[in-house]
Amino acid sequence: MVDPAEVLKPLAQADSAIGRLHEYQSAHELARALGECWDAVQRTLRLLLRSDAGAPDELRLRALSASDLPTDRLLDALRQRKLISLELAGTVHELEQVAARAARGVVRAADADLARRVLERLRAEVHALEERPVREVVHHAVETRALSEPPESVPPPDRSAARRWRSLVLSLAALVVVVVIVVLLFGRGGGVEKGVAAFEAGRLEAAEERFQDVLEREPENVTALLYLGRIYRRKGLYQEAARVLERAASASPEDDDVRRELGRLFMNLNRPMQAAEQFRRALEADPEDEKNWIGLIQALRAAGDARAEEYLRRAPPSVRAVLGGRGASRT
Repeated sequence: MVDPAEVLKPLAQADSAIGRLHEYQSAHELARALGECWDAVQRTLRLLLRSDAGAPDELRLRALSASDLPTDRLLDALRQRKLISLELAGTVHELEQVAARAARGVVRAADADLARRVLERLRAEVHALEERPVREVVHHAVETRALSEPPESVPPPDRSAARRWRSLVLSLAALVVVVVIVVLLFGRGGGVEKGVAAFEAGRLEAAEERFQDVLEREPENVTALLYLGRIYRRKGLYQEAARVLERAASASPEDDDVRRELGRLFMNLNRPMQAAEQFRRALEADPEDEKNWIGLIQALRAAGDARAEEYLRRAPPSVRAVLGGRGASRT
């Protein structure tokens, strides 16, 4: 399972260089910032491949060596393992060319824009991998069950089905008309939905703008605050993330999504015990969500707390399948 805090360490260490992409005073300063950002990006990608426990040992052994695994082959391996998108691979390749040109002293203002896009998308895609194992395990379980269960017997035809179907269609049509009227009259709610869609597509700047617009109308909209917290955390803006997530937690103290996001923020800040407390509260709010179990167990393990294995023994099978290791075989 990918640990974003570990994989993204090179980006955190290059924070000052990333900041200079916004505030450079000369072409020389921009060229230096681009070189440092490129180094952080390629080291992050190599750590991502090394962290993939399912990758062949030979590939993982060569992941950190630029001579053994050049950038083009690194990107191919990450794409084959479905660890990065085609779009990210393309922009990373562009950034490599920009960095090589910058090393010769040739830079353009657009180079900083490209570097910021790569950094934003890289953070978003690494964080998105956090929950992929749970989805894969659950999907496999659903498929297995669907294939193994015998088909239900077909009920005899109902002569009144046609009448009920016509009635249902008319009711749905009336409902659609009401919804359209409400949307046209009030126009509320679309901002959140469009923001979520932009976030899931990796367009963090567009998503941030949508959620800011929502909060101007509804300052306590928990969904907008939660997603803004996610965006800021993925950008490495931890103080801003803490600020909006505290507002979300104040507005909805028992929201497990908010508590889980606070837990992830504390993990990024290397404060696992505070993270564990947030994941514990998330688990209390929704014990059916595997992500709450995973977050709590990982935080307790990071803190060296023996309770991690006790929680693992009590966790649902899908969680034990994801985390494996200590205590996974005990029920």
